Amino acid sequence: MLAAFGRASMIDPVDTRLPVSEAVALKVQYSSRRRNCLGRLTTTTIRAVDGVDLTIRPGEAVALVGESGCGKSTLGRALLRLERVSEGAVRFAGSDLTGLSEAILRPIRRNMQMVFQDPFSSLNPRMQIGETLAEPLLVHGLASKAEARARVAEILQIVGLDPAVAGRHPHAFSGGQRQRIAIARAVIARPKFVVADEPISALDISVQAQILDLFEDLKERFALTYLFISHDLAVVRHIADRVAVMYLGRIVEEGSPESVFDNPLHPYTQALLAAVPSPDPVRERSRPNPVLRGEPPSPATAVTGCRFRGRCAHAMPVCAMADPALARGADGTHAVACFLHHQ
Repeated sequence: MLAAFGRASMIDPVDTRLPVSEAVALKVQYSSRRRNCLGRLTTTTIRAVDGVDLTIRPGEAVALVGESGCGKSTLGRALLRLERVSEGAVRFAGSDLTGLSEAILRPIRRNMQMVFQDPFSSLNPRMQIGETLAEPLLVHGLASKAEARARVAEILQIVGLDPAVAGRHPHAFSGGQRQRIAIARAVIARPKFVVADEPISALDISVQAQILDLFEDLKERFALTYLFISHDLAVVRHIADRVAVMYLGRIVEEGSPESVFDNPLHPYTQALLAAVPSPDPVRERSRPNPVLRGEPPSPATAVTGCRFRGRCAHAMPVCAMADPALARGADGTHAVACFLHHQ
């Protein structure tokens, strides 16, 4: 039944020497014009992503974490060229996508897919599930209608649904089932790269573990490379090969889950981990309180120096003068953007 999809060996080969997805000094900015109280027209620039370098290698599961509003979703969408790039470059399998037109991007999109946060709003309520899943195959010319029906039945079975449900509409399913359908739509064309934007945050806690297990199974089955965006640090520790922590449009720490979670270097990462509740009541009472102070500044405000210094308990005079670069330590894997660790 699963012959058409097979295992990783059946997937189109990926050049392991090249990153699957790469952001180079990437900036995504939005401008809005409005009149102030004096009637003068003013322009405001929102710096959603402000100079990000990120490399995602073949077969990796990279977790992108941070508070709401830090630019995680915008970065994920920019990597798929769903957002306009203001500065820098976005590359896919070594090719620069930054200036390509939609007509040229369309065939490339077969290899880049996305799973959205809300499975209900991401599915067309007027289309049957079978039609929704067959659409990527037909649009990209990957299968005939008869072949598409067979592939739809197979992918439904892979994601844990009965192929007989292909004739139903989205309203007939639970939230967890709809997210399985959305994931099936993303992988049915066998892409090389998937961005999962908060794919479990809208689901019941009892369903979240099942969806995470599904992501791990699909990663192995299809040799998937994916960016998993989440604000829940407890979740990403178990599924990620690498973790990137984002704050106000910049990546401030990056490394393996073991290094980032067991030895967090940036004060922001430390505060995020301190805010994660522990199931052990004794440990919960004895651990330090989160050290975050106040709210993050608006991305419309130009910040000089370290963008985290206004909330940091360890801010130094140098933090007001320069923005620390993301620098790797002696091991070459754990990187942090903080003057506390720049010697």
